[in-house]
Amino acid sequence: MKALPIAIVEKVEKYATMKKLSNDKKKKLLDVVTKRYNDGLVVPGDAVGLIAAQSIGEPGTQLTLRTKHYAGSLEVSVGQGIQRVIEIVDARSQARYPSMKIYLDRNKLKREKDVDEFCKNLIDVKVGDVGSFVEDFSEKLVSFKFDTEKAEILGVNQEEVMDSIYEKIEDTYDSKRFTNNKQQINFHFSNKTPLYNIRKAILKWNKIPLYGVKGIEKAVVIEENGEKLIQTKGSNLKEVLKTEGVDTYKTKTNDIFEIYKAFGVEAAREAIVSELKYTFDVNGIVINIRHIYILADMMTSSGVIQGVVRTGITGKKKSPFARAAFEETIKHIVAAAFNGEIEGLVGITENIIVGQPISAGTGKVRLTLDAKGLEKMIKAKALQDKKKEE
Repeated sequence: MKALPIAIVEKVEKYATMKKLSNDKKKKLLDVVTKRYNDGLVVPGDAVGLIAAQSIGEPGTQLTLRTKHYAGSLEVSVGQGIQRVIEIVDARSQARYPSMKIYLDRNKLKREKDVDEFCKNLIDVKVGDVGSFVEDFSEKLVSFKFDTEKAEILGVNQEEVMDSIYEKIEDTYDSKRFTNNKQQINFHFSNKTPLYNIRKAILKWNKIPLYGVKGIEKAVVIEENGEKLIQTKGSNLKEVLKTEGVDTYKTKTNDIFEIYKAFGVEAAREAIVSELKYTFDVNGIVINIRHIYILADMMTSSGVIQGVVRTGITGKKKSPFARAAFEETIKHIVAAAFNGEIEGLVGITENIIVGQPISAGTGKVRLTLDAKGLEKMIKAKALQDKKKEE
């Protein structure tokens, strides 16, 4: 049995001192920890990749399809189920249901009113949220109708909206306020302006930002473990962390690529593990976290996030057979033939294809016959048998 590392022994000693355990109890605890440690060791040659794939893949078939749950009264959707697992494993650059949990610095946001106001100011409000553009091609003008009710809910006044629009108006449009109706603005355009450009400009004007954090569609204050925090639909980690009043140490997002861009590949690796584990836990599926770590290590070992797809990990393998076994078989075989690639038959997949023992388990062992040693052994055995007869 292998001895415990010093770091683990020190932790056991610290725990025993804290709990004031007797020498006998401390010895029993060390025995239990030593047994658990040895049971957890990986035997050289173990096919850990296959075991991890089986451990994650088989229970994954029990996950529900197209599942999402809602956090808070504003129905902030958070994707779950098999589509979330596929999203993570395929390393899709945009999460289908991006969401953030924004923890607050209660030293700066002490009152509940301040928290509600902060939550409200996070929502990305655009011009299109407080009014609508209408084209009138016969009169050669585009009108913007201001919606007072929506603007009041979102805390926007008419002057702010008009000023924001005027800043973005191109020279081809002659902007004037409509005097008969204070809630309408007219933009005249010339005969030379193509109708396509008018529609393109309107779509652009609808997205003119008024306030808030780009990408945050909804936000709601929730309570978790007795602490007030904000759950969002949409994510923008970099901008949120710059906002005053945010606890930058605890705030998190489920968008793995945002974490990668903000904190690097090691943080992304931890995010892959935590998001996958959370998805399985929510569905009541228990998976040893070491198997998830193997997958996360493979996805981030190159320094960037790569999915288990033909353009990611599998597509970048050196073995032509391994690439061909996944997808687009003919394409990879033909390309390998044209490029004169050599198949080294090193990995598991390629050895299975040609019917050879795989390089794992008993297939990892290579035996070589020592002819001279065998001859000596036979002579020694014969001599021993002769002495017994005598």
